[in-house]
Amino acid sequence: MSLLAIFAAWVALATVATVSPGPDTALVVAQTIKRGRRAGIFVALGIGVGNLWYAALFGFGLIKLLSAQPTVYTIVKVAGAAYLAWIGFKMVRSAFAGEGPQAVATAEGSPFRQGLISNVLNPKIALFFLAAIPQFAGNGPNAPFIGVALIAVNGLINFIWLTIVAIGVQSAGNRIGRSNFFRWIEGLIGVGLMGIAARVAFSRSH
Repeated sequence: MSLLAIFAAWVALATVATVSPGPDTALVVAQTIKRGRRAGIFVALGIGVGNLWYAALFGFGLIKLLSAQPTVYTIVKVAGAAYLAWIGFKMVRSAFAGEGPQAVATAEGSPFRQGLISNVLNPKIALFFLAAIPQFAGNGPNAPFIGVALIAVNGLINFIWLTIVAIGVQSAGNRIGRSNFFRWIEGLIGVGLMGIAARVAFSRSH
C-alpha cells in the first residue's frame, strides 16, 4: 500500500473516530455555551495538542506500557476518570448555583488545560493507537516515524472537527447562555461527564 493510500485510509478512520460523541465533544460544547467560542476552540486545541503526547510515547515505544502493564493502565485510567468526574461535578454545581461565565472561568481554569489533561489521561486513546497504527504503519524501520505522523494527523483532525463544533454551537450559546434553560444543559452535560467517568473507571484494558 502506498503512503498516499495509507494516509487516505487513516484520515477516514480517524475522522469516524473523532466525530463519534464522547467527552471531548461534551467539553467543547459545554465551554462554548458557557464561556464563548474562544473557550471552546481552546479546549479543542488542548485536545489536539494532547495527541502529541501519544505521538511521543509511540515514537519511543512507551505506549505499549499501557497494554503490557495493567498497573500503569489502571493508574492512568483512574486519574482520567477522576478528572472527568471533577469537571462534571463542577458543571452540575455551577448549574444549581446559577454561576455566570466569569465565576466559572475562575473555578474551572484554562480551557486549553482542560482539553489537554482530559486527552492525556484517557488510556482508551492510547489503546486505539496501539491497535490501529500497526495496521497502517507496518513493522518496518520507518514504522515509528509513520506512526508518529499518523497520530499528529489525528490530532489535527481532532482540532478541526472540534473547532467546527465550537463554531456551530456559538449562536446557540449566545441565546441559551443567558437563560435558565442553559442551566439544565450545563447540568445534563455535567451528569453525562460523570457517567462517562464511571464507565472509564470500570472499563477493562481489553
